[in-house]
Amino acid sequence: MDKALEEKLTNGGRVPLPVGVNVSKLVAADKIVEGIRKGDPMAIAEFKRHMGVRFGETLTTGDDFIFAFSQLTALAVDTQFAEADRTWNQAIATETVSSFEAPKVYSIDYDSVTGFARPVSEPNKPDNVAPIVPEGSPYPIFNLGAEAAQAGAIHKAGGRFNLSFEKIVSDAGTIVPQLPRIITEFLLDREEYDAWQGLLDFIDVPANHLGATTTLDGQTVVTDAPISRAALAAALTQARNAEIDGRKVRVGSYQVIVPVGSAEIAQFYLNNYRVDGAVDGSFNVSFPGFNPLSGITGVVESEYFTGTQWALIPAPNAVRGNKKFYNLGRLLGHEGPEVRVQNVTGNYAGGGAVSPFEGSFETDSAAMRGRVICGGLGWNSEYAVISDGDGS
Repeated sequence: MDKALEEKLTNGGRVPLPVGVNVSKLVAADKIVEGIRKGDPMAIAEFKRHMGVRFGETLTTGDDFIFAFSQLTALAVDTQFAEADRTWNQAIATETVSSFEAPKVYSIDYDSVTGFARPVSEPNKPDNVAPIVPEGSPYPIFNLGAEAAQAGAIHKAGGRFNLSFEKIVSDAGTIVPQLPRIITEFLLDREEYDAWQGLLDFIDVPANHLGATTTLDGQTVVTDAPISRAALAAALTQARNAEIDGRKVRVGSYQVIVPVGSAEIAQFYLNNYRVDGAVDGSFNVSFPGFNPLSGITGVVESEYFTGTQWALIPAPNAVRGNKKFYNLGRLLGHEGPEVRVQNVTGNYAGGGAVSPFEGSFETDSAAMRGRVICGGLGWNSEYAVISDGDGS
């Protein structure tokens, strides 16, 4: 079999072939499915026949076509899921973990030093800087400490999609082309919810709300101020002065999260500056060579932020050092969606297995199941600043 074709029909190996299904069977099944997409009545009839629908004198007891069909559906879902247009990934990085337990990050525990005392006194040296070890002196022993995610964990989510025998008979030509999209959108909605709602729940704590202050150019900012250039400057200063374990955070760049429809307003404030006291009154000017808010590199809209709410968070992978902020977690080896077909249908009287899509033993319905494994992982919320925008 053509290796390139095999690579295509397994999505590069991301969707393993189920037992009993080979590439030749997938190619044959794909021709039928492609014919259905084009409205070919012969392809629709062939699909029904393989699904166990009886025609005239012919009685089929089903075959393994259904497993090839479910594999093609899984491949289509995997492709659509991978190529889907997302907004959350512009603001949130992903992290692969190995279990459903809260993940941990190990680092040196500077408060737990064993062995000989440090031989050289360095009163101004921070704990995280390696100590001097004189000639012939033993090294002090630093133990490792584990920091678990403060909030969230991965979980499995999904559902089953029942297809009755009647729907297969009467509307196979409509259902078959739409099935991958239905499952994909269902799982994408869950992924988006985990990413955005997990973030919002994690950062929306009193300590992270925008505090009242005066900016460097003398503008007053109230607590939970609505978004403005002054409020963005105040949020950036507050974020950069946050501390974790007594040390100021280190972040390369930040992004602003706003409700859907508010991105242009935020971009305007980021790229224009209001100058007061001019002869003809106030006016707006741009700074093509310098932007005092250059630490904010992007604006992302989220439907999970509503009204006047907005937030400033580190850009994906912009946190420096061994600390983390917030990521969307995925399970190692199960990073993408998974689709399976139900196969508990019983047997015909006199022998012969019933095709899964001819219906279950009890209800004459069959089911495909889609699932995705992910979840928001919150590590240190101190990196974020959030505002309700109500000026309270």
